[in-house]
Amino acid sequence: MRVFVALAISIVITMLLCAGCTSRVGETPAAITTPVSPVPSTAGPTIPPGQPDISIAATPGRYSPLMSSTVGIRLSTGYTESVPVLYNWTADYGHFVTWNAPDYRVIIDGPNIVTDQPSVYWSYPPDDMGIQKPPVTIRLVIETKRLTHGGTRGTIAWKEIRIGWEGNDTAVAEI
Repeated sequence: MRVFVALAISIVITMLLCAGCTSRVGETPAAITTPVSPVPSTAGPTIPPGQPDISIAATPGRYSPLMSSTVGIRLSTGYTESVPVLYNWTADYGHFVTWNAPDYRVIIDGPNIVTDQPSVYWSYPPDDMGIQKPPVTIRLVIETKRLTHGGTRGTIAWKEIRIGWEGNDTAVAEI
């Protein structure tokens, strides 16, 4: 009987050692995929895969610092938030201006601004009037806010708009 038990144990051990060893030396084993069942998340909303197509509206389409009706070209996106986001605006010439309720105080923010507001104004220094200025590229990157558990922000979508010049001083948004 002891011989039978020892034989059975050695067979089981041999089978365990050989299980899964189907590749030869130097071969890369085939990938194993395991189906994943969805797990409900308590960390907040998720972002669907892929980047949505966004737009940037520019009003007025033409701007000069001599205009008294506005502080610049208002740039706004029609992106509809499904999660809390930040709007990261960057310009390679000029600066962004915030001019919002309730006090409508004009604040010059510089060539980059990160805000939770979907619109901002772009302008250029009045001191540059009368001189030739470069074409302007403005980029909007919509990012998720910092994740609850300390992760980094992620890009949801991005878009660029260009501003050219009519004469030396009138900025014209190219649509």
